[in-house]
Amino acid sequence: MKFSSQLFAAFAIVLFSGVLGFADIRIRFPRGRTSATVAGKVAAGGRVCYFANARAGQRLTAAISSRSGKVRIFESGETSYEYEIEQSGDQSVCVDNLSGATSYSLTVSIR
Repeated sequence: MKFSSQLFAAFAIVLFSGVLGFADIRIRFPRGRTSATVAGKVAAGGRVCYFANARAGQRLTAAISSRSGKVRIFESGETSYEYEIEQSGDQSVCVDNLSGATSYSLTVSIR
């Protein structure tokens, strides 16, 4: 009985994470470009995460704007963020909404 309760709990977490929008979104850069802009919507108190591939030594820059002015990049808590990539592979930039549902525009550059 205990095992089936644990299995049900694990299934519920997976199910609800899909419903609540915790999906990862890949950023695709246009051919020959080093930056891309994506537009989206985020629920009240929600988070949306984006991923892009980069090599060690490159610099990732992200900037976000929103209709509410209450959306931040979670790594920094600010509306812009910059860091040098330490390890090659997928890099994440997550958008956190500190207010009611809103739309946003996120620009990510890797150079």
